[in-house]
Amino acid sequence: MVLDRPGAEFDYNGKKYVIGESIVGTEESEYDGLIGTISEIRDGDDKETENETPDIYCSFEPPVHPLDIQQLEKRFSALYQQPKTLEDIVLDCVIMAPDMIEPLSFIQENRHKLSLYTVYEEWVLDGVDGYSIAPFMDYRSARLKFCEDLTEDQRNGCIHSWEERDDLVIEARKDYYECYLDGEYCQNHYKISIRQDTVLMSDESFGMIGRAYIDQSRMEDFASNAAEWDKAEALSDEQFQRFISDPSIPDRIEKKLGKNDPYWESYWDSISDVAHELLNEYLKNNTHPDCFAPEPDNPYPLCIGNGEEKCRQCCLYVDMEGEGGHDE
Repeated sequence: MVLDRPGAEFDYNGKKYVIGESIVGTEESEYDGLIGTISEIRDGDDKETENETPDIYCSFEPPVHPLDIQQLEKRFSALYQQPKTLEDIVLDCVIMAPDMIEPLSFIQENRHKLSLYTVYEEWVLDGVDGYSIAPFMDYRSARLKFCEDLTEDQRNGCIHSWEERDDLVIEARKDYYECYLDGEYCQNHYKISIRQDTVLMSDESFGMIGRAYIDQSRMEDFASNAAEWDKAEALSDEQFQRFISDPSIPDRIEKKLGKNDPYWESYWDSISDVAHELLNEYLKNNTHPDCFAPEPDNPYPLCIGNGEEKCRQCCLYVDMEGEGGHDE
C-alpha cells in the first residue's frame, strides 16, 4: 500500500498520520525537535525497509537557531562517527518509523489545557521605564497581585507622583488600569492589567502538578497524624517542624504503599467495581430503543408503549403478548 495523495489518512496505534500534515521529530530519532511534513506512507510489500512498522516519508525544515544547528550536527556526527555539517544532513524524503515523529495535530488535541492569568505592569516616569510580569494558575491570586501592585503604585509610584496634577488622565476597567499625563504619554504613563491565556501541557508536565499535589496532601496527612502521638512531645517545636517537613516523607509513603498488597488489591477491586457498574448502566441505556417510555415507580421499568403495532412484539413492552411483559 502506498499513500501519497494530500489529505490521505493512515491510522497506526491510535494515531492518525495524514499526507501533507505537519509533524515534529521525537527523541527516538536524530531529527528530534525538527518540524516537517509527511509526503508519503508505505506499508506491506511496498515498504523499502525491513522494519515491522510502516515507512513514513518526511521532509524536515532546517533549523535556524545556531544552538539547534549545533545539536543536530553533533547528533549526526556521533551517528556516522565523522564530522557532519548541516549541509551534509539529508532533510528531504527521510524514512521515519511512527515513534520517530509526532503529528502536530495529535499534540494539540492531547495536551492538557490550563488557564494562565498574567499580571502585566509597565510604567514610564520622566522617561525612565520599567515593567513586571507575574503569572498565576488561578484568577484569584492574579487579582490579588493586581490590587497589591496598583495600591503600591498609588502610595509610592507614578500615580502618587501625578495625583495632584490637572492633566492626569485615568482609564479603568475590570482587571485594567491606566493613567498618563496628557500630551506626555511616552514620557509619563502607568498601566497594569490581567490577561488570561491558555497553556498547553504535556502528560509529563501535567503529571508533575498532580504529583506535587499528592505529595502535599501526604505531608499534611502525615503532620496531622504525627501531632497526635505522645512520643512527639519529646521534640522541641523547632524539631517537630523539621520532623513533619522532612522532604523524604512523600517518597517513604509511596514506597510503603508499593509494598502494601491489601491496599492495591482494594484499589483495583474498586476500579473493577466502578467499571462494571458504569458499563452496566451504559449497556442498560443502550438496549432501549429510541421510543422507550419507562414505567413510573419501578426500579427496573418496562416500556409503557406508545400505542403502535410494533409495541405488541417488543420484549420491553409491559403488555406484550406471549413471552415477556406482564401478560406472559
